[in-house]
Amino acid sequence: MEYNSIEIRWDGHASLRFVDDGFTVAVDPYSKVSPGFQADVVLITHDDEGHFDPEQLKDVCGDRTCVVLPESMSDRDVPCMDVEVIEEGEIVDIYGVKIEGIPMYNDEPSREEGLGYRVVMAGNAFYVAGDTGLIDEFYELENRVDMAFLPVEGVYTMDIEDAVQAAVRIKPDVVVPYHYGEPFFDDLNAQPLKTELEDRNISCEILE
Repeated sequence: MEYNSIEIRWDGHASLRFVDDGFTVAVDPYSKVSPGFQADVVLITHDDEGHFDPEQLKDVCGDRTCVVLPESMSDRDVPCMDVEVIEEGEIVDIYGVKIEGIPMYNDEPSREEGLGYRVVMAGNAFYVAGDTGLIDEFYELENRVDMAFLPVEGVYTMDIEDAVQAAVRIKPDVVVPYHYGEPFFDDLNAQPLKTELEDRNISCEILE
């Protein structure tokens, strides 16, 4: 889909791409779902299968790629020359894209094991939640997000009911469910999220 001229691609599971006239910000590229591409910026939410895939990073990283990691991953071997480590609340500017570390926690992972990200790109604010539960920090994102990518699988993250409450707290223009489908949660149907959100006048787009 497109949002204000930014091309949005959900490759599957937790892997996303934001593309602005060829400039690409990728989130959690994963070999089991991601196609071949190169990114200018790569955001890794945490050190877990489906999120941190060093072999896929070898293909995604080019000569100018910057990989952003949470502080908890500062000792990881990343196959990219330019690596930026950030903490909760920290904001960095990479190639004109502002990236803010947002708390991400649940029973597993616990707090400080990873980050969600608020990404401001070409004047649009995208929030990628990562493997989070329903947290109070969502209130701090109220009216600061145009498009929110919220997990819905309900095992390691929020379920659909919690994602509805998250959207009510954040109040984005558009919610996109992710962190479901193949190869881990292929039997989940995200349509109930769309129904619940539209009943609350919140737009929801389900990507394929």
